[in-house]
Order: sequence, then C-alpha cells, then structure tokens
Amino acid sequence: MRERGDWEGWLAFFLESVAIVSAEATETAREIVNLREVLRSRIRERLGRRAGSALTLLESLFQRPIVNVHAVQEATDLSQPAANALTNALEAEGILVEITGKKSYRVFRFDPYLQLFQEREERT
Repeated sequence: MRERGDWEGWLAFFLESVAIVSAEATETAREIVNLREVLRSRIRERLGRRAGSALTLLESLFQRPIVNVHAVQEATDLSQPAANALTNALEAEGILVEITGKKSYRVFRFDPYLQLFQEREERT
C-alpha cells in the first residue's frame, strides 16, 4: 500500500490495527480488575487474621508475579516464618503456585494473573 502511494489505505489499516490493539488492552485491563476483586473477596473470606498481609501481598503480585519468601517478607514486613506461612496459605488457595519443586528457596508464581495472559495468547 505505502509503496504504491496509497497513503489513505495505509493510514486506514494502521488506525484499524491501533483500534483492535486498544480494544484488546481494554479487555485485558477489565479482566485484571475483575481478578483483583475476586481474589480480594476470597482472601477476606478465607484467610482470617492473615487477610491484611495477604491483601498487601496481592497488590504487589500484580507488579511482581514471581516471588520467593524473601520477596513476600519485603512486600509485607513479615518475619520469615510468617511470610512462609502466608505463602503456604496462598498456595492452598491456588493464588500462588510453587514452581521449583524444592523444600527451601522456593519460588512461587501468581498463577491466576499469569493465566489471564496465557489464555489471551491462546485465543489469538
């Protein structure tokens, strides 16, 4: 198009592409906000006294979806044993998934969040 001087056609193609990408980004943002609210409710309902720390961690997981216990400590100001207990509680809820297979120096991924992107990629 551009090589033949069809600037209007090229511009229409470009703008249509921008509109499609923008619509997809908007839908992804909606899915993320919905996920955040669903998980916040689940944490409040099921984690009892750990809910405050879990909610603090949840917010940081949207920016850093792969964590270890030390990162959980940094995000929540918890002791190592308390951060370890929190990761276990979130793992039991399916919010975190341990990905190393180790007993110590474990690494977790924020699975529901990362699955949003995997599912979106599989649809395209």
